[in-house]
Amino acid sequence: MTTAPAERKSTNSWWQSPYDRWLVAQDVPVFTGYYVEDLRTIELGWWDLRGCPGAVLNLVGHQGVTEAHVLQIPPGETIPPFRMAAEEIVYVVEGQGIATIWAEGHPQINFEWQKRSLFRIPSNYYYQLSNARGDQPALTLHVSYLPLAMSIQPREEFFFNNGFVDPTELYGSEGNPFSAEAYAVRETVDRGGVKHETHQWHANFFPDLNVWDKLRAYGGRNRRAFGAGITFPNSAIRTGMMVLPPQRYRAAHRHGPGVTIVGVSPGSGFAVMYPEGGEKIVCPWTDASVFVPPNNWFHQHLNPGGTQNRQLRVFPPKALMGYDGGLNKEVPFIEEDPWVREQFEAALAENGLPSLMPSGLFEDPDYIWDDPEMDDKD
Repeated sequence: MTTAPAERKSTNSWWQSPYDRWLVAQDVPVFTGYYVEDLRTIELGWWDLRGCPGAVLNLVGHQGVTEAHVLQIPPGETIPPFRMAAEEIVYVVEGQGIATIWAEGHPQINFEWQKRSLFRIPSNYYYQLSNARGDQPALTLHVSYLPLAMSIQPREEFFFNNGFVDPTELYGSEGNPFSAEAYAVRETVDRGGVKHETHQWHANFFPDLNVWDKLRAYGGRNRRAFGAGITFPNSAIRTGMMVLPPQRYRAAHRHGPGVTIVGVSPGSGFAVMYPEGGEKIVCPWTDASVFVPPNNWFHQHLNPGGTQNRQLRVFPPKALMGYDGGLNKEVPFIEEDPWVREQFEAALAENGLPSLMPSGLFEDPDYIWDDPEMDDKD
């Protein structure tokens, strides 16, 4: 007589995302959906892993590629040291304080941050964040490729208990790498066989994105805006800032998943997202808003206010952006659903402002938009 073997259990990391399994085990609020209207008002909960209140954004558009989470640093306190074998981009939503970063066995590096600062934590470097104010909490937003990385290495100890670190990332030159002035590099990039000239600003630390004025016009006749490419030395994560002038909007466009878009200025407006032929979703837009367009969803940015609207964008790896996908990437204004323009003009009316969108854009496919305000600002 034979005995039936004990039931065997195994984990299928293809059908069930290792990141999602890890996230279920975390004792922290998780926000889903398409957008967060204001990071400053979301519910936070104690997060044992980080030793402070926090929340995770696992929005539809992140789609297992990127992740975002919020940490709250209580007044006058310092959160415990933390390291992770995946680099992080950190944006300061509220507050001011001091960051301390170091590689094990090496001197600590300190720098001050404030509201709307942007900086990078290299992979497996320890860091602590201290709140310099005793009267209010500070709030930081962190973005990484952790879900994508876990899809090929599902063991969480690899990311949170890994001794490897490359000290040359921050200790390869003299001085504080977070105090050096940003410098511009003109680059030609290939987007699906189309060459684009860009200006990338290189630094480890950008003190205030709301006053950054090194902007260049881009986007062509349908998607005109100002932009600033942001490059962190040795980083695999591409970031950039898009600045939309007042009383204008951009034509709908689409790309791959995981682009985390963050409001970094007081100006208000809205975004519209939709799958091709599908229902439109309106995302209210202001300082500290976040939205992540799902894979190949059309979306557009609309600014019916009287001041510019600044948005930080943290991109997924280039291979996932869909530059070579062969799909139509934008909807020209002349082919746009009239509903979009109606919503824009209704919002303008509420603000008592006229539209600065020429009617020819919606009538003539060859219309040339001559907009003096869209000259380069650098």
